[in-house]
Amino acid sequence: MSQAKNPRTIAALAILHVVFRGRQLNRVLEHALDQANSENRGIITEVTYGVVRWFWLLEHELNQLLTRPVRRKDQDVLCLLCVGLYQLKFLRIPQYACVSETVDATADLGKPWARGLVNAVLRKYLSSEDQFRSNGLPDDCRYSHPQWIVDLIKQEWPENWEEILRANNCRPKMTLRLNVNKTGVSEYLDLLKENHILASVDQTSPVALQLANRICVENLPGFSNGVVSVQSSASQLAALSMELAPGQRVLDACSAPGGKLVHMLELEPELEEIVAIDIDQARTAEIVDNLSRVQNDAQVITADAARPDEWWDGKPFDRILVDAPCSALGVVSKHPDIKHHRKPADIDQVVEQQRHLLEGLLPLLNRNGKLLYTTCSILARENDSQIEAVLCNHPNISIDQLPPSLGHQTRFGRQRLQDDAGGDGFYYARLKNQ
Repeated sequence: MSQAKNPRTIAALAILHVVFRGRQLNRVLEHALDQANSENRGIITEVTYGVVRWFWLLEHELNQLLTRPVRRKDQDVLCLLCVGLYQLKFLRIPQYACVSETVDATADLGKPWARGLVNAVLRKYLSSEDQFRSNGLPDDCRYSHPQWIVDLIKQEWPENWEEILRANNCRPKMTLRLNVNKTGVSEYLDLLKENHILASVDQTSPVALQLANRICVENLPGFSNGVVSVQSSASQLAALSMELAPGQRVLDACSAPGGKLVHMLELEPELEEIVAIDIDQARTAEIVDNLSRVQNDAQVITADAARPDEWWDGKPFDRILVDAPCSALGVVSKHPDIKHHRKPADIDQVVEQQRHLLEGLLPLLNRNGKLLYTTCSILARENDSQIEAVLCNHPNISIDQLPPSLGHQTRFGRQRLQDDAGGDGFYYARLKNQ
């Protein structure tokens, strides 16, 4: 990306890389913010996430405002138009400032001809704003999702699909997990209040707090020494559902970045051993960093968990957590670039990965041992269908029931659906080796 100074240009170029060039939003934004002054980082983050989240709606409306489509080589101008339109539709910034700043941003693109276009399109929108509010929209534009995802969620959740799609477009909440060995809910709420940080109890997990506003983790009291971590409440329920006890040997497959691993160590400090595996070396380094921050230890291995012959020492595990790779359609609010990058064929691929993981890891389970299978997906193919296959292929494996607090009862597990309060879509199923 060029070293642009105008925050609208920085956002537009970040959006270009995410929407049209397939880059990951978090990595692109990290690079984009390095170019910005500290006072502009908030608006860049808000606009970049907002446009990526609402792109289908914004593009639909721009197509009605433009006299002809923007050329492929001018996709940066299209992204800048989206930046301007997003501000006018969603942000409480004076209209004249939105238009003026977005028009000025064309200079950093090196396309002075676009100045008149951007000005004309945004002013045309302002003069016809009521028309856009009243016009009927196709579902992909109204809910700002690709049509194939809309159709898939309608099919999977015919009574909940609109709620799910709306929740996907909500700004995600920042949720904390407290280390119960170092603090309590009331004590930490008081500490946050002393630091002028507003928070409330998250009802999903007994160790979760939800912040009123997102902040840098370095500003969280006690973050650097493991008093508190950032983790969604739905994800926190995984470790809480492991039924850990002293002396157990535990495997955390697909462990990176290590949030659930750290949580398990906090819940049961007297485990005999806990082994954490991830296939990617860079992500394994994240596990080590997480353990270092909370001053705890585990055996960390870089390997393919589905191929235990390459790493397993032959000693069975009493508990196994398989937080499987998945479509991630339950965490779209946090990662709106999923809507742009995910393809139907990707789901076929992760379903195969999940099957290999379960088949590879079940033989490592001790007698009376339990395996918790989780995904951040809301699709039956990745969830109940995988468990059904396990039960068909392994007569020694049975379902271990989970409490209603984990979500909707499915045939074999529990399913949480995302909601506008910031909850993630998450699936849990617990298997027992007879």
